[in-house]
Amino acid sequence: MRLVLAALWILVGAALTAGAYWGFLITPESTIWSLMVSALLAVITLALVGFTSIGAILLWWQGASIAGVKRAWRSIPAVIPAAAIVLVMWWLANGAEVWIAMRSGAISAWFIARFGWSDVSWLFTGVSYIADWFRWVIAGLLAVSLMAGVVAIGWPALAQAAWLRRALHPRAILVATLWFVALIAVPWMYLVPWRPQNLPPTSLEFAFIAAKLSAAAVLFAVGAALMVFEASRATAYRT
Repeated sequence: MRLVLAALWILVGAALTAGAYWGFLITPESTIWSLMVSALLAVITLALVGFTSIGAILLWWQGASIAGVKRAWRSIPAVIPAAAIVLVMWWLANGAEVWIAMRSGAISAWFIARFGWSDVSWLFTGVSYIADWFRWVIAGLLAVSLMAGVVAIGWPALAQAAWLRRALHPRAILVATLWFVALIAVPWMYLVPWRPQNLPPTSLEFAFIAAKLSAAAVLFAVGAALMVFEASRATAYRT
């Protein structure tokens, strides 16, 4: 039951966050007033990310309650250090990809000279997958675990190593990776772009696309909810 509640919460929160983010993207920044509106939408987007994530954590801990919603609202500032962690992880992953791409010729030449392998595209593809794994799985576990710690014991959690141990526990990494691949990555790669060849360009096509994207969104929400559980499952909750 809590999985259903957490997935529904994430689904609604993601929709609201996407709406705020879309408003941020389309808001012109030609005047001081539009720039202020753009900044406000950026803050709202980040706040919604925090509210959604923390609300999902609390749903796993104590189920649905008004007190949980109020606690999630009060804990929104915890998203700031969590977002900083995500930005650092993305920066590191992007930097590693760029570093390897700039040296791809030398790396290929080394494999040719050393092993006689003329095609090492598998290596660069693997690097891309590993970078995405760090961006989405490891960064997500670290961010959610940190927010769970702040919600449980307050800001002193930032100075403790418990949230790091919880996020980087082998079980959490393995299970979260499996959920991410099965419920997020695979549907994104195969379900979202899939279209039957004989599908007529009528209202049937629109209905098919709507159903397909809705199913993908539900799978994404379930996968995210299960990853939140793995990142926060060992946290001691305090009322």
